[in-house]
Amino acid sequence: MARTSRKKSAKPTKTVKPGSFMAMCISCGLFIGFGLGVMARNVWILTIIGLIAGVAAGYLIDKRNGIPYTRAKP
Repeated sequence: MARTSRKKSAKPTKTVKPGSFMAMCISCGLFIGFGLGVMARNVWILTIIGLIAGVAAGYLIDKRNGIPYTRAKP
């Protein structure tokens, strides 16, 4: 057993910026809405409801992760 402390690594750890989930949520809402619409024989209404739900879910996730949708003023 060594009695000396471990050296810190020379490489600094990278911080990963959070990415937006909006596109993924919109795509999932579109496909789920279309699939449910085909089963319910009402494609347009359920696809639009799926898109709205996807946008809402993506916005809430991005808001929680701190993703800004506006440009920062210089």
